[in-house]
Formats: sequence, C-alpha cells, structure tokens
Amino acid sequence: MKGKDRCEETRTRMVQRNSSGELWDISRSASGSGRTVAERKLSKCDPQQGFSLIESLIVIAIIGIASAMSMIAVNNILPGIRADSARQFVMNQLRQTRQASIDQRRDFWVTFQGTSEMVTVRVELTPTPPPITTTPVSDYFLPNSMVFMLFPGNPDTPDGWGGTPPGTSGAPLIPVDFNCGGAPTCKIIFRSDGSVLDSSGAAINGTLFLGVLGQPSTARAVTILGATGRIKAYRFVSGAWN
Repeated sequence: MKGKDRCEETRTRMVQRNSSGELWDISRSASGSGRTVAERKLSKCDPQQGFSLIESLIVIAIIGIASAMSMIAVNNILPGIRADSARQFVMNQLRQTRQASIDQRRDFWVTFQGTSEMVTVRVELTPTPPPITTTPVSDYFLPNSMVFMLFPGNPDTPDGWGGTPPGTSGAPLIPVDFNCGGAPTCKIIFRSDGSVLDSSGAAINGTLFLGVLGQPSTARAVTILGATGRIKAYRFVSGAWN
C-alpha cells in the first residue's frame, strides 16, 4: 500500500472509531510524548513538517561557505574600487579648478605637496605686480590611503608625458611629473584660457601617478595636456595602462 493511501486509511479509522466513542489505540510513544501510535503515524503524513537538525545544519554550512567566498571576492576587488574613487577625486578637483579659472578669468595655482596633499589658490588681480596676492580655495588630501607614487617596473602612460623633463625619452619617471625635478612641492598654473603652465610659466604636459603602498593593483595615473588643460585617467591592468 502506498504511503498516501496508508495515511488516508489511518485518518478514516480515527474518525470512525472516535465518532463511535471507542478508544481504538491507547499505546503511547516510548518517549512519553503523550501521542498515540496513530497520531505519530499521521504526523509523518503532515506535509507541513519542519526541517530536521541535519538538514538545518547542511543549509547553515552552505550559507557559511557562500558568505566566505563572497568576502574573499569583495576583499580582492575593494582596493581597486577605492583606487578608482581616489583617481576620480583628483580628476574632479583639477577639472573644477580649470573651470573656475575660465569662469573667473583668474590664474589658479595647484600645488602638490608631500605624498598626498593638493592645495589650490586663486591669484588676485593687483595694480602693479609684485607682490602677488592669493586667496586660498581648497586644501585636500588624497582619500583611501592613496599617495603620489609609481610602482617599480610600471611604464609611462600611453601619452608619454612622464620623465623629467616631461616627455624626454628614457628619462626616469617620478610620481608628480610636471617638470619639478622630484621636488617635495610641485606647482602647476591653470590659466583663464584653459591652458596649464609649470612653475616657470611654460606650457607643460604632465602626469600624476597614484597608488596605495604595497598594492600594485591600485596603480592609477592622471595626465594633463598643457595646451588645452585636457585631463585623462588611466589604470594599470594586466601589465598595461588602460
């Protein structure tokens, strides 16, 4: 007899015996649960039974393994996401400075200081220079532990504006490449026509190399075209700048 048929027969017998007032099965389970044998049989027929302990443990184990794998994947991609965010931050600051210079028809100086600081000032109009009067605009540090740095073995970007002097074939690359010779501070000048000059007043193409110490996957770069102030971003992936 099939299991479903046995369940139906048990239910029918219980209804018939109970309706006649007869006690047809008074044996109890060995555990003392107080249920009759027939009741225990019917409980096995109940389609709404919960999971067993073993089934619950298996589900918990599967969830734990999936969570661990997800954490590993997140930890692998998180540094790259943070590096992209920091690179975008630098680009936004430079673009805003260039646009402010055009809109306000003033020179703006951006000075890269130390390993992660960017200071921006506006040059005010004066009747007779010198002295030059400046107004502070912003002072930011690179986010997400990013610094101005170049990982050993990484080449120049496809623009080829690295090296000192910038663009010189075979010249060593430095993190802030705007003809500053590796000095701890390096200043560039945004003009009201959109162009970018070096500290001496000459048009300059240059590159900022960024990264997190000890994490080569975070290598990023931002290049600036002096003639127009065009700003472009790169990330180092699979041995090449993209």
